[in-house]
Amino acid sequence: MALAIPAYLAIIGFLGWCAWRGGETEKLMFVVNLALLWISAIWLFGYPALIGPAVLAAASYLLFLVILTSSDLKVPVAATRRADARQDTDL
Repeated sequence: MALAIPAYLAIIGFLGWCAWRGGETEKLMFVVNLALLWISAIWLFGYPALIGPAVLAAASYLLFLVILTSSDLKVPVAATRRADARQDTDL
């Protein structure tokens, strides 16, 4: 089983190289081959091969939400309060 992981990485690298250099059919077949490799990894390694991508997807979604809602972290709150105070005194 330990030899299967480097073999999978070599296969994915070769398929990616062929898809990068090839046409539309090769790109489509690359996606199909990745899906089939993932299914065979589930068959070889079992439940961890199914749960691993789900955990990575959940973590990346959480990171996306943090980045999406962190716009307040870019502008200091004190600077916005000072700007608001200046606008109030200008009136």
